[in-house]
Amino acid sequence: MSHTWPFFNAQFPTSEGGSGAHHVHLSGGQVAEAPPTSLFTNPSPFGAPITSSPLSSSSNLNLSSQRERKLSLQVHHTASRSFEKGDAKNSSSVAQKGYRTFYPGDYLYNFELPLDSRLPENIDVDLGSVKYELEASVERAGAFRGNLVGTKEVVLIRAPGEGSLEQVEPIAISRSWEDQLHYDIVISGKSFPLGAKIPIAFKLTPLAKVQCHRIKVFITENTEYFCSNKRVHRMEPTRKVLLYEKRADGTTMSTYPGSSARVTSGGGVPFDQRDAAARGDPFTPQDSANLLGRLEQNASVGPTEMEFNVQLPGCHQITEKDKMSKLHFDTTYSNIQVHHWIKVCPRSTGAHSSSTNLRFRL
Repeated sequence: MSHTWPFFNAQFPTSEGGSGAHHVHLSGGQVAEAPPTSLFTNPSPFGAPITSSPLSSSSNLNLSSQRERKLSLQVHHTASRSFEKGDAKNSSSVAQKGYRTFYPGDYLYNFELPLDSRLPENIDVDLGSVKYELEASVERAGAFRGNLVGTKEVVLIRAPGEGSLEQVEPIAISRSWEDQLHYDIVISGKSFPLGAKIPIAFKLTPLAKVQCHRIKVFITENTEYFCSNKRVHRMEPTRKVLLYEKRADGTTMSTYPGSSARVTSGGGVPFDQRDAAARGDPFTPQDSANLLGRLEQNASVGPTEMEFNVQLPGCHQITEKDKMSKLHFDTTYSNIQVHHWIKVCPRSTGAHSSSTNLRFRL
């Protein structure tokens, strides 16, 4: 995709009226653009160009007499040289001169470009990238004055539609592990922006005397490449990043600062610490080896309910050099596709563990 905006051209009829900018702020402090005022009231008899000031009023010039004499000599010297060469009377038309003088300051040009929704967003993965740039080019008059060219990258992101309800629907799963533990997991949404927190609710119901030592929450990233009209395909090894870990002894681990957990029911929380556990404050569990509490005396104890807020990395964190913890957002470009899964792993009795994979968009 390529598009060109001709903001100013000396051959355009509008070039006689000004620079064409929507807003001009000259370095002298003026905001509105005005035609420059000549330093001298009498026009040059030789038709040579006269140096003009970017200020709109001669009262603001405040030039010393020595400075005026110097400028006057320069003007007459230029006029004499032009007359000696036999030049005809020069015209002040911008189109005939082929240029217009831009005085020092800020020239702001407003523009907009509607983008096709089928265009990919900015992508930066190991074996491919998509980026958009703005390039500004200034063609200067004179044989020994090179053109000015500058570029700036424009970040293009893709966001879900305002009326899209599919991405805000919760993800719910209900399973049993070896007839010993029944667990329900609910994620409040299918799409989360970078830097946000993923709310995950757990309900663990023991069906026997089982121990749950810890719960880990991972995020896995799968990257695929396609080329030659999708005849060539390559899949990168799955990247797996630990986001959060909750242990029975009360300790937690968060790869990205900001994660939290609270116990709303069960969990072996002493009666006098239930309010603190529900707020997410640290508490002393009755059994430091079991998230479900003490089940030795009664196997029909009630369920344990917990709520996690798992922190995702922000934009400033995914640009770090650590490739193991670097994540890329979801993309479905025809040549590059990136998908993510949430993996929840409860660690239970006898070194056995189960895992649950839930697909979501990042």
